[in-house]
Amino acid sequence: MKHKMTHISLIATMILGLSACVNVPYRMPIQQGNVIDLNRGDMIREGMSKTDVANILGTPMLQDIFHKDRWDYIYRLDEQYHKAEQERVTVWFTNGIVTKVERAKVTP
Repeated sequence: MKHKMTHISLIATMILGLSACVNVPYRMPIQQGNVIDLNRGDMIREGMSKTDVANILGTPMLQDIFHKDRWDYIYRLDEQYHKAEQERVTVWFTNGIVTKVERAKVTP
C-alpha cells in the first residue's frame, strides 16, 4: 500500500510539474505602415507642397500608380489580447499642392 501511495504521489508531482511548463504562446505586437503621430497629422494644411508633407509625415510606404496625386499613410497595430487598431491619413494634391486631407481611425 505504501508503495502504491508513493507511486501515485510521484505521478501527481510529475503531472503538476509538466503542467507548469505549458504556457500560452506569446504573440509579439505587430506594427505595419507609417507610424502616424496625431500632432504631426494635424499640421498638414491645404496649400502645402509635397515636400512640406514629406518633411512632416515622411513619404508614404506605398504609392498608388493609379492615383499619383494621392498619398495614403496607413498604420496598423495588432497586439495580443487587444483589437487591432488602424489609423489612416490621406492627402490629395493638385499640381503638387495639398487640396484635401482626410484622417480616420478605423476599427476592423
